[in-house]
Amino acid sequence: MGFYYGSNQPPPEDDKPAGFRDIIAISWAVFSVLALPLGILMGVVVYFVVLFLLFSIHWTLGVGWLVLLVGSILARGIWEAKHPPVLR
Repeated sequence: MGFYYGSNQPPPEDDKPAGFRDIIAISWAVFSVLALPLGILMGVVVYFVVLFLLFSIHWTLGVGWLVLLVGSILARGIWEAKHPPVLR
């Protein structure tokens, strides 16, 4: 039965526990992957909080904030249309 299940002895503990450098390297890799999505998510949340606050002050401030968003997206689209990427 040892062929199917292995021996009943625990594996030898040759590996040393993870050190400070290993923990920092793994943390850096995880945070570098998650930085952009979390930044975008937090930016959207902050945008909507400011939008709510501006609408609660006066409706024209809220509409202005929405116009600013639409204008910035439109400006980015025009910029990208005038400066297409160079394909080699």
